[in-house]
Amino acid sequence: MSKIAVINPNMSTGFTNKVGDQAKKIVATDTDVIALNPKFGPDSIEGYYDEAFASVGLLSVIRELEATPEQLTDPIGGYVVACFDDTGVDAARCLSSAPVLGLCEAALRMAAAVSSRFAIVTPMAVSVRPLEHLVGKYGAASQCVVRSAGVRTLDFEGANAGAAYAALKNQAEACLLNDRAEAIVLGCAGMTDIADRLRDELGVPVIDGVSAAVKMIEAMAMLGLRTSKAGAYASPPMKAYHGMFAGFAPSV
Repeated sequence: MSKIAVINPNMSTGFTNKVGDQAKKIVATDTDVIALNPKFGPDSIEGYYDEAFASVGLLSVIRELEATPEQLTDPIGGYVVACFDDTGVDAARCLSSAPVLGLCEAALRMAAAVSSRFAIVTPMAVSVRPLEHLVGKYGAASQCVVRSAGVRTLDFEGANAGAAYAALKNQAEACLLNDRAEAIVLGCAGMTDIADRLRDELGVPVIDGVSAAVKMIEAMAMLGLRTSKAGAYASPPMKAYHGMFAGFAPSV
């Protein structure tokens, strides 16, 4: 039996429940999923400023999970960071030997396997440039464009969900026509429940980062893959941290 943790780095319990439900729906019957979010941080992650604070919340969750007694008898086989900004992923890989994967990286890998050119559609314009940086980091700049639907991340919940979906679909159709995209990547964890509908209406592959990351991390857990500690993802060296971050000081 494998156990994976799906962590939403922001404080939206609606998003956490949504991504948790999606993860549980697609994993194998012998894979256990836990879905949770931090006890502090922003309501949503829309740009660099939110990301900086949300990454600390993410790390706090992983630190707590890694310190539980269950880790000795029933360890977590992998972590999914359920944010398309891949918030805190590199730092999280330093905290655990279990593999850690963000939504953007997983979605790009999967999109490249089913199309030669694809588009990320993200809610807000402020997220476009950060995602372009990630696309470059993951080596997909020649295949991928990033566009904004012009809505808020939280619009995909509640009364605004219908209008948010319409804006997303309009932008996706523009990407297929104007950018010659062959597939659409959903640039927000909160879109996980609309991927199938959009795929059916557009007639092209639609990649949901939550589903992509969950299935990839499940496979890595089943294969027993671990994060290398030989270089960049080595455990952080012991030193004192001060003020409100004192509790985050590396202890081993």
